Amino acid sequence: MNPDPMNKRNSQASNSTEDEFFSGYSRLPKGIKRFLFRFIPLLFVGVALFGFFVPRLHDQFNAGKFGGGELQGFLVGEPVPHLLVPRKGKVESGSKFSRYLLSANNKAGVSAKVTDHVGKWVKIKGLMVHRNNLTLMTTGKAEPIEAPANAPAAPEPGVELGEFSLKGEILDGKCYPGVMKPGQGKTHRACAIRCISGGVPAVFLSHNDQGDPLYFLLADSAGKAVNKQVLDMVADPIEITGQVTQYGDFFLLKADPSTYKLS
Repeated sequence: MNPDPMNKRNSQASNSTEDEFFSGYSRLPKGIKRFLFRFIPLLFVGVALFGFFVPRLHDQFNAGKFGGGELQGFLVGEPVPHLLVPRKGKVESGSKFSRYLLSANNKAGVSAKVTDHVGKWVKIKGLMVHRNNLTLMTTGKAEPIEAPANAPAAPEPGVELGEFSLKGEILDGKCYPGVMKPGQGKTHRACAIRCISGGVPAVFLSHNDQGDPLYFLLADSAGKAVNKQVLDMVADPIEITGQVTQYGDFFLLKADPSTYKLS
């Protein structure tokens, strides 16, 4: 009796299917094993490339740097609390002070333990973050001290540079210098809004014709902080027209937030 060729083909197909079927108590089929040997190395390479290139697209490798320490300087309250630290050595030109923005250790402005000493010489300890010429210290309190010997008698007045129209982005002065990465752009929008609404200084990032970053502390026309008035424009490309005052390498941009324009 001749075997049925159709049954033979069905038997071969069944055996072929069974060979490629995997169960936890049997050996891994050769076909699946070959696939995994090819796929797993490619998966590792893909993950490595993803981890290398994607963060760069979002500026995840923030150039900011950390540093703990202690500062002694003159505490200023307007438009936001910041510390004026006398520069060491002989200052031939420019400001005699370096300026450090201040915030709390969380997503908030400094507490009354700091602001109660505005207008005094103080000692502050905390964590400093800096990026280019933008520096902020997070701290919980300020301790009054005597004015250092040979310290400038008072902060020098700023230099009025006039009215400018500047394009850039509003960001928070704590995360951008290095606390968070990327610290700017749409990916950081929610965090920046929470920081600024809590009292962290709002900073405007613009660039000159050479592409160098310029940082402006934002204030309204009366020189007061604008934190809650600018929340709906954080991380958007905007244009601000206002008066610019220079304090050494520190700039203040005064303008009514209602005049800010999307660019």
